[in-house]
Amino acid sequence: MRKYYLLSIIAAFLSISATGYASRLKVYSFPKHIAAGQLATIIFENPKPDQPIARNKCTAEKLIAWVKSDVPILRIEQKGKQVFTSLGSYLSEGDSVIATYMVPVSLEPGDATLFLLNDRDASVPYTFSVAPVMETRLIKTAAGFISPLGKITVIGEGFVPAEVLDPGNAIKELQMNVGYDKMSLSDQWLTLHRRIANDWARVAMGDFLQVEQGGKKWELFVESCGLLKEGLTLDFIAPPDIKPGPAMLTMVLRKDKCVAATSTPLNVTVQ
Repeated sequence: MRKYYLLSIIAAFLSISATGYASRLKVYSFPKHIAAGQLATIIFENPKPDQPIARNKCTAEKLIAWVKSDVPILRIEQKGKQVFTSLGSYLSEGDSVIATYMVPVSLEPGDATLFLLNDRDASVPYTFSVAPVMETRLIKTAAGFISPLGKITVIGEGFVPAEVLDPGNAIKELQMNVGYDKMSLSDQWLTLHRRIANDWARVAMGDFLQVEQGGKKWELFVESCGLLKEGLTLDFIAPPDIKPGPAMLTMVLRKDKCVAATSTPLNVTVQ
């Protein structure tokens, strides 16, 4: 009789454990190696498939206190310490979600453990490695080519949170001083980029796209950002004086006003 009683208790415990495990969010993929301060992508089970959410943010939000959110948050553990952080860009598609988060700058190089938290139990723990230095990679351009004054949407990994520079004040200044609205689109681009070069120098952290062709280089600032299952996206406007033929794109990460990482150049065609 005692044997059957013990078996009943074990069966009940396994049933409870299985139920608890089933209620946990499933993490499908996430970066296994990334530096503190960089944006990472994570794909996981959609906790609310009946409530589509599409949210794009170039910057990282600071989680000041534990508050009820419409999306999960993250708990990262390392060396006995816990850090809570929020998800930035968030795109739900059916039963999956792809989102971004900034790896907390307080983390040290070495192993860490990540949990997703929402109104259910914490997800199964997932380990990753905090890299000692930043690395970034360009995967491709969305269109497969670029064109003068056209939008360049690059898809990549390992970007950093960036303020989108607002050219509004610069345009007003140029309008009063040099008649900006009377210029051709080509001259507007060149004049505005020369003016905003002063603002670039004051950006402590950001993503900049270098375009190189025939020994000439242009440095472009972020117009907007987004998210795809293939990775993070950043939008730039191509220079007007780039010529048809081959060119190279390089992503440059800036941190504390210094170059923190440079991607391997991506070969593209200008049409």
